[in-house]
Amino acid sequence: MRGNGDSWRKYRWHWKCAEKTVLTEKLIHYFRQIPDYRCGREKRHDLGEMLVCVTLGFLCGRTTIRRSLKWCKTHLEELRKHMNLKYGIASPSTITRMLNGIDEELALYAFMEWIGEIVESRNTHLAIDGKALCGATEKTKGETTPMLLNVVETVRGLILAQLPVDSKTNEITAIPELLKLLDISGSIVTIDAVGTQTAIMEQIHEQGGHFVLTVKKNQPEAYEEIHTFMDKLGAEDLKRKKGEAMDPGMKEFLEKYEEISQMEKNRDRNEYRTCQICKDASNLTKSQKEWPHVQSIGRIKQVRIPKEKDSQGNDVTPSKEEFLEKGSRRIPAPSAGEGAGKDVQCTALISDLILTAEELGSIKRMHWSIENRLHHVLDDTFREDRSPAKKSRNNLSLIRKYAYNILRLAMYETGLANIMTEMMDCFCDNAALRERYVFQSFYAHIKPENKNRIKHNIQQGPNQD
Repeated sequence: MRGNGDSWRKYRWHWKCAEKTVLTEKLIHYFRQIPDYRCGREKRHDLGEMLVCVTLGFLCGRTTIRRSLKWCKTHLEELRKHMNLKYGIASPSTITRMLNGIDEELALYAFMEWIGEIVESRNTHLAIDGKALCGATEKTKGETTPMLLNVVETVRGLILAQLPVDSKTNEITAIPELLKLLDISGSIVTIDAVGTQTAIMEQIHEQGGHFVLTVKKNQPEAYEEIHTFMDKLGAEDLKRKKGEAMDPGMKEFLEKYEEISQMEKNRDRNEYRTCQICKDASNLTKSQKEWPHVQSIGRIKQVRIPKEKDSQGNDVTPSKEEFLEKGSRRIPAPSAGEGAGKDVQCTALISDLILTAEELGSIKRMHWSIENRLHHVLDDTFREDRSPAKKSRNNLSLIRKYAYNILRLAMYETGLANIMTEMMDCFCDNAALRERYVFQSFYAHIKPENKNRIKHNIQQGPNQD
């Protein structure tokens, strides 16, 4: 059993690579690592140039192949300053055939080589989550919706890798294959309940990583034990605070128990979170048998109360206690459960680290942020859920991830925008921005004090950079 993870804490919420600068290659260099499957007589358009053109279109908010190429045609003179484009811009059908023919695995390796120059997968927080490609579902009876597993470095929000989930298997078999692609030494890996498997924990441990995993009803024994144990610890902790007599058998666990409560006011609701953790998992049956690496067990309870106002505009939102007891005018009976959209959610967690309640809550919130920072952006901004691509869906998804990561980097480094669609507008309007992040080698890790200089240079134009 390893240490308490103190070595990880020093990396926790800052950009550790900001203290050094790494010069990346031009984007087309990484695209040219992908083998061209075409025979000589069919090579009218350069493979790397075609991929750059599609990526540029997505960067500028053109979220279909046809619209991407139309944008490139209107900027052909600019593009020819950086690429040959001897025969102009390829047609949509040519691009589609190219994306169909590219080897998906080799395309992924090229992507990982590119992003690996920008961000490391070691000593950070990696979130693994699956995403459905609803628009790519075959319109035949019995066909399942294609799924992709994504790995996100949560501190910066950058995507490190993706892996398709075979229609004949599930995420449980795909997660180990995805982990093999990454160096997770010193990193915390978070996965939803589907990843709470003994073999996956062992693999993370063998690769030098740590885990924080969700326990749901797919692990019924552990699920019931954790919730019952946390209820009892919470009750005993309340007795201790009141000076009442406590259960002697719980004294040892109470010394390693911690609980924090937070309240956050959002635009349309009040959110209450209570995070409990016990830094002793010996009471968990599975920790003695199948999960020997588990050192901490915890629970996060989240209560969401929609804001309400009376006819005079006064805030009449009930308190947490009133809401749980009586509900509210909008929600007479609060719904409880594990699913998204529930008013009261209780999530059980296990970890091989000795964490504080605050750290456990922060890690879980960063994992939950994938829905807003990645999945919502891909579906709403990049229109991934509406893409009807079938054979090319995985390679096209990878192109979106190139664009997504470049936009995230530019948002951090330049400060020109903090909303993805606004950053797309910046790329569409600003040739200097396109030149810097697509056609030039650039220093991927920028020190905070250099942000203003970069922003100034981009606003001045390409000749000033």
